[in-house]
Amino acid sequence: MNQTSPKISGVDLAIYVALALTALLFVYPFVYIVSASFSDPAQVIEHPMLFLPIGFTLEAYKLLLSTSTIWLGYYNSIIYTVAGTTLNVIVTLLAAYALSRQELAGKRVIMFMIVITLFFNGGMIPTYLIVKSLGLLDTRWVLIVSGAVTTWNLLITKSFLEMNIPQELRDAAEVDGATEFTFFTKIALPLSKPIIAVIALFYGSGHWNAYFNALIYLRQRDLYPLQVFLREMLILDQNTEMMGDVSDQRVLVALTLKFAIMVAAIAPLLLVFPFVQRFFVKGVLIGALKE
Repeated sequence: MNQTSPKISGVDLAIYVALALTALLFVYPFVYIVSASFSDPAQVIEHPMLFLPIGFTLEAYKLLLSTSTIWLGYYNSIIYTVAGTTLNVIVTLLAAYALSRQELAGKRVIMFMIVITLFFNGGMIPTYLIVKSLGLLDTRWVLIVSGAVTTWNLLITKSFLEMNIPQELRDAAEVDGATEFTFFTKIALPLSKPIIAVIALFYGSGHWNAYFNALIYLRQRDLYPLQVFLREMLILDQNTEMMGDVSDQRVLVALTLKFAIMVAAIAPLLLVFPFVQRFFVKGVLIGALKE
């Protein structure tokens, strides 16, 4: 029996073309940045680059990686990201699990108080005064503890638990003699892997890309995360400190150095994302449906 391939209508073709162009718009800037970071700056100026590097060179990365502040920034950012994300995920899961229980007293009032934070917050100055009164200024804890729970992540986690861990499953576990802690660790957590991956990615990327809180709460440079150092190099144009004796060649390298800085900031997230990608769509969709 002959099988004919399905015909693609004009509407479907237009959709595919639109999606391809949209994907290109998102991918091309990143491809350009990576290619420019490996290119000879003199040739980039003389011959506009499209996709592939022109005059392949590693000078920008040699200059970037020879700076001690980059390694210090990586070290601090890894600490903030790992410790902060771990705390975020634990607190969010515990709070979401409690809010997903039907028998929780005052659940509507608590949910109202949580949701209202999506629209209003205390502001920068009151938050700073609280952080100062707690003695967290100029400590690593200020970037780890502050913002321990994000309202949106809490809501999608709560919805995920309500939809995937029904009350009947809790009742059956109670009949078998399971305690609340046993049910949470042995049943709820294994069933929550998709949403855990999603909120871990959200929290982790937030910690990795954060720099504003560090500018406000930290004064010691040895506590700065990577993004603060990269901001100084990229926005404040403090590349001369890295280049030492200024020469024409080093000035040219400084032009592609900014592209190398961007790649250094993005690369860790790109390495992590493939490992959580398969959970990402499922976790977001299931978690967001009920709200």
